Amino acid sequence: MEKYNIKNAFQLKEKLENIRIEEEDLLVSFDVISLFTNIPTHLAIKIILDKWDDIKPNTNIPKNKFHKILNFCLKENNYFTYNGNFYAQTFGMPMGNPLSPTIADIVMDNLLDNTVMELKKHLNIDIKFMVKYVDDIFAIVRRNDVDIILKTLNEYHPKLQFTMESETNSRIPFLDVMIHKKNDSILLDWYSKPTSSGRIINFMSSQPLKYKVNTAKNLIHKILTISHAQFRDTNINRINRILTNNNYPHHLIQSLLKQKIREMDNQHNKTTKSKTTSETKRYHSVTYVPKFHQQLEGEINSNQNITLAYKSNNTLSSIFTNTKSPIDSHQQSNVVYEITCKGSENEGCNKVYIGTTKRPLGVRLAEHEADIRKNKNSTALAQHVLASGHTADLTNARIVDREKREKTRYTLESLRILQKRNVTINKKEDTDDIAAAYLLCL
Repeated sequence: MEKYNIKNAFQLKEKLENIRIEEEDLLVSFDVISLFTNIPTHLAIKIILDKWDDIKPNTNIPKNKFHKILNFCLKENNYFTYNGNFYAQTFGMPMGNPLSPTIADIVMDNLLDNTVMELKKHLNIDIKFMVKYVDDIFAIVRRNDVDIILKTLNEYHPKLQFTMESETNSRIPFLDVMIHKKNDSILLDWYSKPTSSGRIINFMSSQPLKYKVNTAKNLIHKILTISHAQFRDTNINRINRILTNNNYPHHLIQSLLKQKIREMDNQHNKTTKSKTTSETKRYHSVTYVPKFHQQLEGEINSNQNITLAYKSNNTLSSIFTNTKSPIDSHQQSNVVYEITCKGSENEGCNKVYIGTTKRPLGVRLAEHEADIRKNKNSTALAQHVLASGHTADLTNARIVDREKREKTRYTLESLRILQKRNVTINKKEDTDDIAAAYLLCL
């Protein structure tokens, strides 16, 4: 898959460096219409199995079982629920499936191999240059060959059909660059779609300062590194406009621009020495809390192998409505939950029990119910109910946190217990392992 694939504009620039343009050369891009949902799964399976000699040394799975697994993953596992009903996708690969991009790459590579061979063998047509990014293809072809190339691409399979865009005024956009023809050379300039908002991390946002500075640095590096020197002045104005619109201070913008331009101008006189280390860095994700993060970093920096990666709890998924059908709370797993005690006819209670489970919540609640029914004092909840004669409101148990990582989920459980320590019936040892630093936040 490395033959055609590029991951970003930097790789595109590297591949185009030694390409020379002739008078009859034309810049074109091809795009597959709805690639994922139009991939024939039977074709994908055939392509993969045809490469069994390459796959076999990398797996202990026999070919027949490998074939069954492919059928299950690509054909039998394409279903989803909506409004309580189950639906099956009858053709193609589902959007959002982590396997879909890999299958798309395999099919697209086979398509391009067949197309290039067909053009060369039967029509004596060579494609000077061709790369792809998922379903987008950029190519340099002879002007007279472009129609037959498009026709050959569309003959590969009726479901996989391409649209084509040709250069306008000797230039064409691809990924986030504008590719220019000038004399016999290719020049690149940074490109953003007219619909682009230009939004990046706002300087006034609640994020660590180093994240904001690195965001500005990365933007400057990308635009100035990708683009040819003749576009520098225009791009500096664009950088200024984007960063200013996102509230970055003028002095910071100018300082970072000067730093990058000086680095680029002196690059040919420098030999970059890469640092090597035998130690592996460990990254830990933590919620960003203004001011508190500085104290935390001060403690962590004593161990140079640990780097903190800050995150915000205000994510897009917490703001916008979920378009998927909601899953009943009793079917959800990897949760921290809260159960309220209803007391008895003669006595109110309203104390709460905090627990966590990696299994569906309904399974764990059934275990609580069984412990109480069988007089088992295995949990603080059962002990409280059996000793007081109260009733636990298991039906209305509430999910308070969702977390797949086990250690983090246990930490969240302890924090929730501490947060409601005046009304919880949990045991003291449930919070013994909580780090002292977290107590400052409560």
